[in-house]
Amino acid sequence: MAYTKYSLTPANNNATPPDGAPEGMLPSAVNDTMRDMMAQIRDVGDGIRDGTYTMTAAKITGGTITGVTLTGNTFSSPVITGGSINNTPIGASTANTGAFTTLSATGNVSFDGGSFVFNETGADKDARFEGDTDANLLFLDASTDRIGIGTSSPSYKLDVVSSGTTIAQIKGANSSTSITSASVAGAALFLTNTNNTANSFNGIYGADAGENVTSGIAFINNSDANNEGTMAFMTRPSAGSLTERMRITSGGELLVGKTAAGDATAGVQFSASGRGGFTRNGGDPLYVNRLGDDGTLVTFDQATVTEGSISVSGTTVSYNGGHLSRWAQTIAPKDDTLLKGTVLSNLDEMNEYVDAEGNPVDNEQLNKVKVSDVEGDVHVAGVFVNWSFDEQHNVDEINMAMTGDMIIRIAQGVVVQKGDLLMSAGDGTAKPQGDDIVRSKTIAKVTSNHVTCTYADGSYCVPCVLMAC
Repeated sequence: MAYTKYSLTPANNNATPPDGAPEGMLPSAVNDTMRDMMAQIRDVGDGIRDGTYTMTAAKITGGTITGVTLTGNTFSSPVITGGSINNTPIGASTANTGAFTTLSATGNVSFDGGSFVFNETGADKDARFEGDTDANLLFLDASTDRIGIGTSSPSYKLDVVSSGTTIAQIKGANSSTSITSASVAGAALFLTNTNNTANSFNGIYGADAGENVTSGIAFINNSDANNEGTMAFMTRPSAGSLTERMRITSGGELLVGKTAAGDATAGVQFSASGRGGFTRNGGDPLYVNRLGDDGTLVTFDQATVTEGSISVSGTTVSYNGGHLSRWAQTIAPKDDTLLKGTVLSNLDEMNEYVDAEGNPVDNEQLNKVKVSDVEGDVHVAGVFVNWSFDEQHNVDEINMAMTGDMIIRIAQGVVVQKGDLLMSAGDGTAKPQGDDIVRSKTIAKVTSNHVTCTYADGSYCVPCVLMAC
């Protein structure tokens, strides 16, 4: 008969045949045992049917469960779609169910079909992933909210410890060639400072075995509103403190030995426009040393054409293709019609500048000039090169050549020859002196018959060596 007709109470299993034993379930040693077995069969059957039956130290040696092959104590890829383990429903979806007291597996374990959350309740529970040779290949320290790689006691949000020479490698496959793009799509490493305080920074720093910072690169957020940034480079001297050595400003200036641009501050400064400045409190601001042989020390080009140089030969230093010049002001307003090579004459009035308080002050040695208007002028100062504007004193000044290689202007129809000594013609041009004696009126000596340029008024220029001073 069906086991469901059995009673869970052994004494009630006393039915007559065919529901009971042939003996009519009269009390006896055999029938008492049978009645007890019938009660246990009913208990097991009910437990299996409603899923509440518990087996202690169960061992399944074969067979199948829901089409799963069982071999010894091993379940080969079982699929359990219902029931409970440790009184926890299998397949539960809420946070406080679906948990196991202990989960252990020696084979592969995979999680599919949703997210995996470790330590959902935020308890002080660490997680450790062990490698083949590294016991702390990855360590999650719950008490400090830190991650360790190669360490079980991370000191920072991410702490990487390795005895190898190469600790980390970052690879990218960016195809963009625009390094100035505001996008970070091409960055292999991107550092962000979420604090918008002016001049706050983050960076990359190096340290010794005692974790004392020895060098670093700081990325300074000058202005969060303007997206303005500066880079600073630091090193630490022996027994000293970390010191900034070099800085690239937001304007593209490279500063060495100082943190702010300005010619009045000691240090080296290169601007994005190509200007270089060298300032020292004492000693040589610029040192040039050519090793091995004699030759050029410095070359001067204009529009990529070499115009002069400084060279050394033994103990002799030569200034080649150059001339001595100075700044000179004029009494009359700036005259844009002045031509290069025009002869200029000294005046008694001195160049005028302003002091720190804005008061006009005569320069102690530089006098003003005018176009020479006297033939044989003994007060010739030099020849005109070009105009320049002095931004500091807000004044136009003449760049005037005085001594050395230059060109000089000759009036139309006047013939000069190489070797001629020249004097002022009284109209801003020069003409032959008429003899070969150097006199107070001698201003130049022609060095070539080559005509370097001809102006609209017919005057022309020839190379010469100036002797004005």
